[in-house]
Amino acid sequence: MNNFLNQGLIQIKKDRYLALLIVIAPLLNFLSGITFDLHAPSLPAIAMYFSAPMSAAKNTITISLLGFAIGCIVWGTLLDIFGRRRIILLGLLLYAFASFSALACKDINQLLLVRLIQGLSVSSLSVGCRAVIIDNFTSYQFKIALLYTSVAFGLGPIIAPFIGGILQYHFGWKANFIVYGLVSLVLMSIFALYVNESLQKHENFSFKKLFDNYKHTLGHLSFIAGILIAGFSQVQLLVYTTVGSFLIENVLHCSAIIYGNSALVISCGYLLGTLTNRYFIKRLHLHHLSIIGFLLLIIAILIQIVFTFLHELNLLTIIFPITLIGFSNGFIFPNILSASLRLFPTRAGIATALFTCGIMVIGTIGTAIVSYINVGSLIHLTAIFAITSIVQFLIFFKYFINTIKEIP
Repeated sequence: MNNFLNQGLIQIKKDRYLALLIVIAPLLNFLSGITFDLHAPSLPAIAMYFSAPMSAAKNTITISLLGFAIGCIVWGTLLDIFGRRRIILLGLLLYAFASFSALACKDINQLLLVRLIQGLSVSSLSVGCRAVIIDNFTSYQFKIALLYTSVAFGLGPIIAPFIGGILQYHFGWKANFIVYGLVSLVLMSIFALYVNESLQKHENFSFKKLFDNYKHTLGHLSFIAGILIAGFSQVQLLVYTTVGSFLIENVLHCSAIIYGNSALVISCGYLLGTLTNRYFIKRLHLHHLSIIGFLLLIIAILIQIVFTFLHELNLLTIIFPITLIGFSNGFIFPNILSASLRLFPTRAGIATALFTCGIMVIGTIGTAIVSYINVGSLIHLTAIFAITSIVQFLIFFKYFINTIKEIP
């Protein structure tokens, strides 16, 4: 039993093993990403099924973000005490149980509880996979592995509605939760078969040491700045998830599939941004790539402002600026994440947990606020993106740019 908890059932050569990790880690983080909004196209149907208000249906996204944020702190500590393998396997098992439990829910409150447990359990994957990367990779390989993992997480909330729209159209809202459960079982099988424990030295639990580690990490101003910048990127990536289905289906009177297709287009913007960033990562420093991202973000906001005052609400005026915003975040998010985590190489679990928790807290607050805004026009969307972008810009150039310049 102890052998199973420390190494995979199938052992392969180191070079192939590292190549496999570059695939498995992003897949784990992709499940984290799609957890928030695979069911987003089903929100109107969920509200109708449970005879619940629209705000309650939207809160199935918000409460999963809250669970994720809380879970990051818990799992981050446990990852450094018990190791990566057993915690990730436990998280996958709990996630599968919660996902299939949704099929038996009788009211919206029970579904909200399921979503809270999903958020709590899936956070172990997001924190754990990044800790595994820090344990196994260095230098350029580390940047690439972390970039792919960040891409997977960022793509999740954007590409998931495309899949969810098809599931909702053909099978109904419960199909989303069946997919959640099946994907987690597949990943649990792959992880159990191949991935070994990567933590070399397990920490002895001590409240004082834990408190000191958290205090030291949170006392780093640049680390906090990185959390804020990445957190507002997360809000920007989740805005369309939170309000898009109602905007497309209820205001423009299009189908769930149209909403899903529009989300896919937006996801392609983020994917193209990260791939472009990947191409230049050997040629340009992290701070140059981040500045390029902010310049693109400013251009996107200006286009959105022009559309707001000169054009009416339609699919093009909604999708095009948000796609460009996603493209710009393909430069901003992964580089800020990489620079922030490399500040604490000896406390990978705690640093990753705090960073992920921080961006999820910001994402939770942001989506909660957005869910109560009656977004029925371009001016509402523009205001949300403009405010978050201005805050990001100011924090980056005031508190983070000197730190990212020093990262090798």
